Amino acid sequence: MNGWGEQQGLGLYLHVPFCLKKCSYCDFYSLPVRPGNLQRYVRAVMKELALRAWDIEDRRIRTVFLGGGTPSLLSASDLTSIMNSISFNLELDNKAEISLEANPTSLDGNALQSLQKAGFNRISLGVQSFQDQDLQILGRSHNSQQARQSIELIKNSGFSNFNLDLIYGIPGQTIGMWKETLAQALELEPAHLSVYLLQLDEETPLSRDIKDGLCQLSDEDTEADMYQAAIQLIEKAGLVQYELSNFARPGYECQHNLGYWKAMEYVGIGPGAVSFQANRRYLNKRNLLQYLTCLENDQEPELEELECMEAQELVADAMVLGLRLCAGINLERFTQSYGINVLDYYKDIIEEYMNRDLLEVDNGYLRLSKKAYFICNQVICHFLPDLKS
Repeated sequence: MNGWGEQQGLGLYLHVPFCLKKCSYCDFYSLPVRPGNLQRYVRAVMKELALRAWDIEDRRIRTVFLGGGTPSLLSASDLTSIMNSISFNLELDNKAEISLEANPTSLDGNALQSLQKAGFNRISLGVQSFQDQDLQILGRSHNSQQARQSIELIKNSGFSNFNLDLIYGIPGQTIGMWKETLAQALELEPAHLSVYLLQLDEETPLSRDIKDGLCQLSDEDTEADMYQAAIQLIEKAGLVQYELSNFARPGYECQHNLGYWKAMEYVGIGPGAVSFQANRRYLNKRNLLQYLTCLENDQEPELEELECMEAQELVADAMVLGLRLCAGINLERFTQSYGINVLDYYKDIIEEYMNRDLLEVDNGYLRLSKKAYFICNQVICHFLPDLKS
């Protein structure tokens, strides 16, 4: 079952688990660069692609996304080798969206031109803020000037499709600072903007600083005001909100992430990468040394987690993801994919939240109302099996 999206094919995600330094808020699997590890990693990824090819034979790859970590720490030559391996082992759509996550301190003009030649057509830049105070609190390795310079490099290298990641709700961040970050981002004319509320795992350094009283998170009302300010300013600049946290110029929506939100299948390569195929979700073990050793011995990497999802879980998963889209869930396609009538199956929940003006049904789509965007989790959680009434 490949979700309810109109396109077929798989998404391909490659996790590059290296960073120059760990940001204070980050809980993704990442490690400092050690001598020789980058080259071993590239060889291992190419080996995993070859070993996994049989599992995804005759399945077209419609999107490729290199995330991390910091994928742009790999040399242009290494990234080209990875792309060549993807093309050799898999059926890569000739119109595939091919994205690379990057940080401002790990980009240069020559590398960007080489990346274009290798097939990359989208850059996602982890700016997070144009305020140096925010960047210091987040433990970022760049400053606002470096962020602007790297964006100009991207534009001058011919990448018209680039995204900027921004974070709000940072300790000490005011609404005025947030609006200034948004204004500076929009001045640089990105094709896509992602705006995320700061989310902290308990084990991160920033979370410990907050617990120790060294800094304080914004209150919920301020965060809601920041979110509304983002929507107003970004849409005024001509970008359209198509997902709760994502905005794009028409035609520049992130196709890879749309695959996630439409519950489509994807393959994860690299340590810590998640795959979703044939109703199974599994995770390559988050252990770089073990990953490298397995593949150097021609063995597939060990799985850390494996779940086989029942029909009810698949439906709930697709509902929770699909309701993040501003257009909502296409009810006809959903029925074709999952064999249920959503309006009947979730009748009581839908009626309750429609009466509260938090859900709406229009022109064959079920969607959140704009009133529900910031409090989406309070609505979406009720579609999970253990909360379904």
